[in-house]
Amino acid sequence: MNIPLRPGISDDAFYELFRDVMAGVMSKYRPHALVMQCGADSLCYDKLGQFNLSVRGHGRCLDYMLKFGIPTIMMGGGGYTIENVARCWAY
Repeated sequence: MNIPLRPGISDDAFYELFRDVMAGVMSKYRPHALVMQCGADSLCYDKLGQFNLSVRGHGRCLDYMLKFGIPTIMMGGGGYTIENVARCWAY
């Protein structure tokens, strides 16, 4: 799913949007498993990103998805500031 976002979006605004969209997706499709691509290019200070998200904000979204209680594979994703990528994946 690809949803355009304004530059500078914060953790709270992103989480509300993520939660609302994913609740609808999960209700409609009722998947038996999830594959989550956990990219880091939306974090603060990413060289090419324009968002204002934190590692905790990303984690909050992942936690929301895990509460559905279905098998989940988490894959590391891209980012253009290697320190952000490492922090995100470790978190």
